[in-house]
Amino acid sequence: MRAIILSFALVMFLSFSVGAEEVIRKFSGSETATMGPIEVPDNWEIQWETKGQYLQILLNSAESVPLDMILQQMGPGEGVVKQEKGGSYIFDFNASGPWKVKIVKSE
Repeated sequence: MRAIILSFALVMFLSFSVGAEEVIRKFSGSETATMGPIEVPDNWEIQWETKGQYLQILLNSAESVPLDMILQQMGPGEGVVKQEKGGSYIFDFNASGPWKVKIVKSE
């Protein structure tokens, strides 16, 4: 009985921990878009999903200087890309087909 109660408590703790993510911004579309500048804290991540043929996410400084290609996905898929350094960034989303992106603070 004690093992069942401990298992239940662990499941409840993990459920609340997962649901407590701090969402900074959400984006969606079906073609190319540019968003920002957006201020993100240190230790953030991009949670992405695409049902299209192509999704590329480029990271630029607030002054539009290219910094990094965060993601290049061919075909449908989903995933998470973690980033360490916060700052003010412009995001370029190059896409062919529906996509969703959520920027959240990482733990």
